[in-house]
Amino acid sequence: MKKRLALVMAAVLALGLAACAKPAAPAATTAAPAATQAAAPAATQAAAPAETTAAPAETKASKGGTRYISIGTSSAGGTFSIIGTAIADVLNRNIPDVSANIEITGGSGENLLLAEQGTVELAMSASDVLYNAINGTKSFEGKQIHNVQWLMGGHLTTTQLYVLKDSPYYTLDDLKGKKIATGPSGSVGLDAMNLLMSKHGYEMNKDWTPELLAHGDGAEALVDGNVDAVMIMSTVPCGPITTAASSKEIRIIQIDDETLNAILEECPYYVQGTVPANTYNGQTEEIKSFSSASFLCCNKDLDEDLAYNAVKYICENTDTLVNAYAQCAEWIPENAYRGMSGVEMHPGAKRYFDEIGIKQP
Repeated sequence: MKKRLALVMAAVLALGLAACAKPAAPAATTAAPAATQAAAPAATQAAAPAETTAAPAETKASKGGTRYISIGTSSAGGTFSIIGTAIADVLNRNIPDVSANIEITGGSGENLLLAEQGTVELAMSASDVLYNAINGTKSFEGKQIHNVQWLMGGHLTTTQLYVLKDSPYYTLDDLKGKKIATGPSGSVGLDAMNLLMSKHGYEMNKDWTPELLAHGDGAEALVDGNVDAVMIMSTVPCGPITTAASSKEIRIIQIDDETLNAILEECPYYVQGTVPANTYNGQTEEIKSFSSASFLCCNKDLDEDLAYNAVKYICENTDTLVNAYAQCAEWIPENAYRGMSGVEMHPGAKRYFDEIGIKQP
């Protein structure tokens, strides 16, 4: 009887201790190392709602003096996720008591909305998306953001419209009535293609047909003859184009001067870009185009000293960034303001660039 009573009392005591134990914190509120998140499958991370992939700022309050910083990037393996991981590494190595990690997201638009909400502290964005979000124009009409500023500009992504070299397509007019792979719905490639064709009086889904294929799938469709052209806005050189050109020679369609100048005048977030001759197999001439600059942005309430140190150590550790992604060679002070006007820079970042003599044009 005594033995049975002792067993019962022991069980009750164990249950009581279990009930008093502190439950494990949800995974979403713990900043994971950047490399761990970047390695996760894209489908798993990108599919999760934004509020489950990035913890609200207030849940990332300092513990033992550590400040947790989340960086909104892109799908796993995308350019922004690679660069964001490298930036997180630079911040972690150089700023005491900071633990930075990346968040896998749908890209620029989602990043800016997360920064607006304070769900992430830092956000990667293309200049055109940032400009339209701040001004409430185009895809952000009725969804204007008010709590986001920018820290610095970096690498360019350049419009590249390509066809097979043995095709009869040489101009934008030649693509009337044709099928053009543009990237998924909402991609910058789709917007750029629509802008180009509209300058020639051609209406999407009436005078030309967008094929909403991922960039790698678009390149494959071109080689297989299932689309007539592919539009991509990417770094130079661009992986999918290089892959396509390894199978068949390609030609990049030259944008005529009148159309290019009209776009650069109308869109202050674009700058002139080029694709040097012989970048791709079969492409023997330099191509003039327009480019979008990439920006590191933040919630406007980001601590001023933290903003200052973030841009300081990014600019002082370009070699580390280049080891992760070659185009990070463009993340330098001289490009801090490139491709942006009419949008306020965070005062912490401005203080750093003022100190080293880099002024906004």
